[in-house]
Amino acid sequence: MKLLCLVFSTLFFATSMQAQHAISPGSWGGTLELGTQSTPFYLDIRNNEENEIAAYLTLPVTNFHELSLGKVEIVENQYRAGSIQFSLDHEGSKLTGSFHSSPRDLRFSLSPVEMIHEKKQPFEGESTALPDWTFKTDGAIWGGAATDGEHVFIGSTDRNLYSLDSGTGQLLWSYKTGGTIYSKPLVNNEFIYVLSDDGFLYKLRKENGERVWTFETGAADWTRSLPDDDEPGYDTMGAAPVSSGEQVFIGSPDGHIYAVEKTTGEENWRFQTEGPVLSTPAVENGILYVGSNDHHLYAIDTESGELKWKFDTDQVVISSPAVQNGLVITGSRSADLFALNTETGEPVWTYFFWFSWVESSGVFYDDHFYIGSSDNQLLKAFDPANGQLIWSFDTGGSPWAKPAITDETVFTGIFGNANYFIDHRGGFVAVDRKTGNEKWRFVMDELPGTHIYGVISSPVITNGKVMFGGLDGVVYGFSTN
Repeated sequence: MKLLCLVFSTLFFATSMQAQHAISPGSWGGTLELGTQSTPFYLDIRNNEENEIAAYLTLPVTNFHELSLGKVEIVENQYRAGSIQFSLDHEGSKLTGSFHSSPRDLRFSLSPVEMIHEKKQPFEGESTALPDWTFKTDGAIWGGAATDGEHVFIGSTDRNLYSLDSGTGQLLWSYKTGGTIYSKPLVNNEFIYVLSDDGFLYKLRKENGERVWTFETGAADWTRSLPDDDEPGYDTMGAAPVSSGEQVFIGSPDGHIYAVEKTTGEENWRFQTEGPVLSTPAVENGILYVGSNDHHLYAIDTESGELKWKFDTDQVVISSPAVQNGLVITGSRSADLFALNTETGEPVWTYFFWFSWVESSGVFYDDHFYIGSSDNQLLKAFDPANGQLIWSFDTGGSPWAKPAITDETVFTGIFGNANYFIDHRGGFVAVDRKTGNEKWRFVMDELPGTHIYGVISSPVITNGKVMFGGLDGVVYGFSTN
């Protein structure tokens, strides 16, 4: 009976497509294109377990390998399988199509190939550098590190903010907040500001950790959903405070951006978005730029709290914007990197990461722009003037961290996930800033009781050391050389 159904299905395809050549099992390879961008792309047409003709997608740049698109059907005189539609030329030698469910003009042109691209093998190397010092906390470290030159400040899910000697890692003081800390602290003159998941922004004395004031952000009921939960989520970031003039600005999971008077801790103004604000703001020339889970990037006047413009990225914005030379650049879970005009909010250029979230925040350095991503596991360097890609480096995991940069080197953390359909290995890596070649790597092991590990904490550099925290709860200090 199955054989009879398969024969009937093949005959139906052959007669229904009329002018088109009938589809038959085989492998196809070529390119997927969006504007001036292109990347290798493969389709495998074969019978599935139900003996139906089905399509399987391979996109090497994002490590998607033979993902099932489902049964191939006929819709409006074209073949359709899941999110793609395509047709064959009269000779059956060229397959062309698009992603019909996408708002993008994604198109592919494929020819028969003997085999599809081989699956990427996971990174199996060993550490080529070891830390100069380590300091162990009692919880995982998600938030980034900050420094005043002599000390490093970092928070932990054990609720403490720590002050360590940057040269030795020796503990100087710790301050216990009322909640876990996912946010990078701000060092400003003689004070430290840090946001805790208890919903309070804390101002502490840098010398001894003495509390000066607290400001309530209205987010005490916020519950995070992490990649290792029963229902995995990705609320892994915490907005860091930023300072300009006499104000401190902070985004909150309650959907507001708050402007707080530095001296008194009193609220000057608040601006409401339609989603949690986990993106760290950037301030330049009296304008605050910040992303929200409501899919928008906002430009807000720092004195009045009035909206200047907003830009819809079409997905959640966790990436924190970077501003320079009239451009504000941010990533989005739409898998795009957007470079916008700071005055108008209009796009100057965009770059598509081929379905991979841009979870990382970027850094301008020496007329280049550096940023990580997610599933495609790539750290990239761009010319910010036009969005041209300079180099791309495969980290072997998800480079969610905001990179730290010297004249010679780009440093970034790597998030690992042992229970995901794409292999991710956690650790930390140093990459040559000019060439994109690996200089050294620190490989981290999986942790007991969880399938996530590695580094999400953004590193900081001072006095010849690069420092960061790990999901193992350890603060690491490495020589930058």
